[in-house]
Amino acid sequence: MRSSAISNKGRFELRRPESDNEWDCYHSIRKRALWDREVQGEYGTYDPDHPVQYSDEYKALVMLRNGIVIGTMGLQDTGDHGLGPEVEVRGVAIDPACQRQGYGGILLMLGESAAKKAGFLRAGVWSGADVVLFYARNGYIFRPANMPSRIDSPIPGNIAMTKRLDLGVAQNDGTVLIAAA
Repeated sequence: MRSSAISNKGRFELRRPESDNEWDCYHSIRKRALWDREVQGEYGTYDPDHPVQYSDEYKALVMLRNGIVIGTMGLQDTGDHGLGPEVEVRGVAIDPACQRQGYGGILLMLGESAAKKAGFLRAGVWSGADVVLFYARNGYIFRPANMPSRIDSPIPGNIAMTKRLDLGVAQNDGTVLIAAA
């Protein structure tokens, strides 16, 4: 899976890590941006050799900005469950030095674009309460009860959200997200 974009913030590329250095950056960003902040106490130390990251259904990806790794994400194929092929967006992380600059939205857009090119019609995500509005701004809605998630929540208390990739950011499938700005 690959995707690229050019914006006023630079040239961006999303792809699998291609060198030992890129794999090191992948693990370093995930550890600092996700693991240390959210789950260290609950699950212990970060394991760069965790088998999920290397399974056939999971695609570990890095986002490069002008050739430098600044973000990571994983896309996991969860199959077709009657609504078309679905991909789970996992571990969206921006290097802490680059956070709050709009790169998360670019990373998510590139991942969704790659997933759509690969034939996925829907994306799912487990969102922490602190980032629900980020996903909502990017077109994700609370997952309806009649559409069960395909993967159990990796962190207790996370919120299941979904997005149709064939509609873009503007979702119009009969559901509404109400949030206080």
